[in-house]
Amino acid sequence: MQRTTQIGWEISKTANQFKSSCVLKFGTVAVDAKSILSVFVTLADQQQYELYVIGPDAEEAKRAMSDLFARYDLSYVIK
Repeated sequence: MQRTTQIGWEISKTANQFKSSCVLKFGTVAVDAKSILSVFVTLADQQQYELYVIGPDAEEAKRAMSDLFARYDLSYVIK
């Protein structure tokens, strides 16, 4: 549980560093990655994540989020 809390906090914190919109999708559910509560919901036994990043600093946000997902060995695709 502590690991999940740490991951959720870091995803939200990282997404909030950017002006770009960061949407985390799993299955048919999409949530704002800047919302820590929404992120916590997505971390419940999910296997594959899709991350959509759109905005003025999207490339920087994609790099930072990719680094974060890789660090925690989360399966993801950035779109």
